[in-house]
Amino acid sequence: MSSDLADRLAAGPVSRVGALASARRVHICFIAVHIYPVLVEDSGIEFVGGAEVQQSVQIRALQRAGYRVSVLVKDHGQPEVVERDGLSILKIPGNNGRGWPGTRFLYPRLSDVVRLLYRVDPDLVFVQAAGEQVFSAALYARLARKRFVFAGASDPDFSRGPMPDTPFRYSFMYRLGLRAAHAVIVQNVEQQRLLSDNFGKKGQLVQNGYDEPGARPGSFSGPVLWAATVKRLKRPDLLIELARRVPERHFIMVGGPGTSADAHAYAESIAVQARSLPNLSFIGHVPYREVGRFFDGAALCVNTSDYEGFPNTFMQAWIRGIPTVSFVRPESAPGSSGTHACADLDDMVLQLRRLTGDEAAWSLASESCRRHFQEHHTMDGALQRYEAIFLNALLA
Repeated sequence: MSSDLADRLAAGPVSRVGALASARRVHICFIAVHIYPVLVEDSGIEFVGGAEVQQSVQIRALQRAGYRVSVLVKDHGQPEVVERDGLSILKIPGNNGRGWPGTRFLYPRLSDVVRLLYRVDPDLVFVQAAGEQVFSAALYARLARKRFVFAGASDPDFSRGPMPDTPFRYSFMYRLGLRAAHAVIVQNVEQQRLLSDNFGKKGQLVQNGYDEPGARPGSFSGPVLWAATVKRLKRPDLLIELARRVPERHFIMVGGPGTSADAHAYAESIAVQARSLPNLSFIGHVPYREVGRFFDGAALCVNTSDYEGFPNTFMQAWIRGIPTVSFVRPESAPGSSGTHACADLDDMVLQLRRLTGDEAAWSLASESCRRHFQEHHTMDGALQRYEAIFLNALLA
């Protein structure tokens, strides 16, 4: 923290309003390695992840509130620093043959991030989603006497045992960083419980916030929408089976491939299967700022993932009054959820047919999810909760 800011925050007594006014001069650095194509939509990179979408909304809200924000991203061949809409986006260099095999997770991967953080000199580092960058952020905060806040992106971020698709050393580094965070933000009640049970830390529950000016309402007669990254844990194969079982409804699948080694091959296999069904339109990758037009006028939004943190698609649907049907039921408070949770695919077929076959039932569900959004997921409400957590971390 700068000495000027520290003096203003330390001068007592400090009113909450006065403290927030001072905190809004804070420099926050996001480490969000995959967010570049969301922030720079003419990058030519076909990837939009849920955590990255949520972070982009947070970044713009913090900028509007008067914070200085910078972002560290992976190397896509872009310049070292890209300025976009008042945001400084810095490139974490690729390995480029540096370091010794087996130790590159320390040099250059960890050392490059810490070096960049020293260059940027933020007051607070923010990381959302598990990964080795959590340890880098925690190490910088300890060495530079700054603050580090972590936010989970999915329930397994707080589970014990091996992490999905993650080598042991990166899981180990992540968990060391998690334990050192000055604050941990969770998205739902289950994450809060897992963090307490498995790591002995108290999670600050902040319901994801969302805002989309110009969003048009859903329609009872509209299509059934699936929007996500086309990767195995999102279970796009189940959406294909759902469309096969409900041939009377029109389905739309929106999403590009993930980032794993076999991502493109898997997404292409899903596209081939989807295009074989006359009632399923496979759209593929759509830039984040254009995906809203597929939500406009939709009847339902379906989520087929095995697990989630809190899907952005829920909020994109609810803000329009579009009911969501899913296998997951993330609770923003005990007993409070806006989605229709299903036990299995058979149950999902029944829920879908009930909501698309009875306009009165659809209208009730539409009003319920719209009300849930207004009570729990507006961006103004989320920003207030984030500000309180950042302020407490800065004053700790």
